[in-house]
Amino acid sequence: MNPKKLLEEQLKLEEAGRPYAVITIIRANGAVPRKSGKMLVTADGNSIGTIGGGSSELLAIQDAQACIRYGENAVKDYVLNSENGMVCGGDFSVFIEVENPRPRLLLCGAGHVGTALMKAAHLAGFDITLVDTRAEDQIGDAILLADTYVPVEDFYKGIMALTIPAGAFIVITTYGHRFDKEALAAALTKKAAYLGMIGSRKKIAAVYEKLRSEGFTHEQLEAVYAPIGMDIGGETPEEIAISIVAEMLAVKYKRSGAHLKDL
Repeated sequence: MNPKKLLEEQLKLEEAGRPYAVITIIRANGAVPRKSGKMLVTADGNSIGTIGGGSSELLAIQDAQACIRYGENAVKDYVLNSENGMVCGGDFSVFIEVENPRPRLLLCGAGHVGTALMKAAHLAGFDITLVDTRAEDQIGDAILLADTYVPVEDFYKGIMALTIPAGAFIVITTYGHRFDKEALAAALTKKAAYLGMIGSRKKIAAVYEKLRSEGFTHEQLEAVYAPIGMDIGGETPEEIAISIVAEMLAVKYKRSGAHLKDL
């Protein structure tokens, strides 16, 4: 495939934090559709480029999906014979290289839960951008937990000015209803993979009422994970942070969060 197009697609996927694999022909023997070739495969099986087409390419795509799922590179061999509908008689090998970019987390507010969340999210592999309106001396060492710190005067204007990839995760843990509302109003205009906000049901209802009066729809607000986190119990900032990361990972991997013993 066109190297420029491949690079463009890789950059898009990495910006969105989506895993993918690159399949490259590393050996070809006898009659084969292609002696060289490269293709990109995403976790859902979409592909760009070709290594020759036919059933062997379909098998390679399936193998690439498995590699993405398990996070492992692999060398795979394919024989072109009547059993797989290919009568060329040759054989070839490919190298499947998995790339799993760090998912982006935009955190709005670094209070007790936000600070604990950054620690837990780092362990889960997230690249963290912290946005906060407070002075650095008020935030303290929590700034050091972020990969990127963006000081802003206003949550709404600050978030609106940021370029947030479609695959990003946004979590709102500010220090007041007004700031939650500002951050959520801006975040709702972004195409994030996950948008969550901390708070009691009463607080969330009050924020939603204000946003509806400004024109946000029921469908938009229903898509917000609020109250945020999974029902695992615990009330400390660290326990709440773990429940939030668990929910984000469930969204990332499209899982229900059910007990494995029940599946």
